[in-house]
Amino acid sequence: MNGMEEERTFTVGEVNRLADNLLQGLVVWVEGEVANLRSYPNYTFFSLSDEDASLSCIAFRESVQGMEFELSEGLSVLARGRLGVYVRRGQFRLNVLEAQESGEGKLRREFMLLMRKLSKEGLFDEAVKKALPVYPEIVGLITSLEGAAVRDVVTNLTRRFACSRLVVRGVRVQGEDAVGDIVAAIGLFNRAFPVDVLILARGGGSLEDLQPFNSEEVVRAIRFSSIPVATGVGHEPDMTLSDLAADFRASTPTGAAEAVVPCSPEVLTLLREREVSLASGLRRRLHRMERDLGSLGGRRPFSDPAYIVNQAAQSLAEGEARLSSAIRLSLQGMKQGVEAASLSLARYPREYRELPHRIEMAARKLRSTAISWLRWREREPGLRGRDVRAAALSVFTREDGRLRMASSRLDALSPLAVLARGYAIATRAGDTRPLTDSAAVEKGEAVDVRLHRGELHCEIREVVIRDGEEGREGRG
Repeated sequence: MNGMEEERTFTVGEVNRLADNLLQGLVVWVEGEVANLRSYPNYTFFSLSDEDASLSCIAFRESVQGMEFELSEGLSVLARGRLGVYVRRGQFRLNVLEAQESGEGKLRREFMLLMRKLSKEGLFDEAVKKALPVYPEIVGLITSLEGAAVRDVVTNLTRRFACSRLVVRGVRVQGEDAVGDIVAAIGLFNRAFPVDVLILARGGGSLEDLQPFNSEEVVRAIRFSSIPVATGVGHEPDMTLSDLAADFRASTPTGAAEAVVPCSPEVLTLLREREVSLASGLRRRLHRMERDLGSLGGRRPFSDPAYIVNQAAQSLAEGEARLSSAIRLSLQGMKQGVEAASLSLARYPREYRELPHRIEMAARKLRSTAISWLRWREREPGLRGRDVRAAALSVFTREDGRLRMASSRLDALSPLAVLARGYAIATRAGDTRPLTDSAAVEKGEAVDVRLHRGELHCEIREVVIRDGEEGREGRG
């Protein structure tokens, strides 16, 4: 009892204040997920939790306003604060002075910001994406040589379409140097190895592991590649910015391999179907052509060629008969008119009565002329040919004379003829307009002088200006 009486007895408040004073000097960084978030005008209560424990925290208004993000449930943060004890309740807590995002929460926020930026630029638009070739001969692969992705792609390409060649470029797909490796590989294929299609692949991982595929440099390299790019990054739920920019996005490396090449059995089946379809179409066309040929062969113009000639001869004979009949009718009508006129003229003096004889003579001449015209028509092609040749020769002779006369006039007016008499044409270098005034050029300027034969390229050493009205000279 005496020992106990000598020891001091503390109140609960004194103990809590003592503990608070002892902890006040400890300023620490703590990482955890935000939980039990409760906000008030002047302060905010929350807890930082991990798999093992939970830590009560308080952040006053000034500290909350200084944060670059908004606290939310489940957000992973890195908080810096002073340890202490809430005296009234004896509760151990962290007085948060500042905080910043950490882990996947920060990466996801950066992911969303960059995605919005690149989306506004149109890098994810479907309209700018290129179609994958149906039957690629050479496939390029960009991936790590140490992961399972390269084995999956090689195995599936070989299994599905063995006639395609594969060119592999090994790169780092994780870490700080991965972005530069991937961008350089895409550029190398576009410059030196023009493959038909590119595959960008890697296995699954956390958001931090996939960070190189969410970088702006890789997205722009994919989008501006002249070669179509297919991505197979991560597993089914994983989505990266490279997937959004790629011309084709597969959920896994195996899916990317299956997407860029066709399946050989399916191709063979399609070829067999096309072969059957082509053969059937050719047979139908041949049968139709044979039927049409038989139908044409049975027609009279092809079985009896003389039929066409006889038809033409018959048409010609009918035309000749119609022409002869028309001439006879015309002459008969004229004869009747002459007879009627002679009867009418019988009442007139002798000179009038001789008109029928004259008319008969004219009729004979007309008949003779008509017969001559018919005979001439039979010989018309040959006569026309001679007439045309004679007329053409006359025209050519006349026009040749006109051309020679015009050529002589043109030669007389040509500047080249003037040059041949010792004159020259001076123009400013690079210009086609002739110089007519020495004041138009300056000393040191280049001029071209055109002679009858050749040109001279000169430089102005002195300019002499003459005034025609006053008779003065000036030198420049």
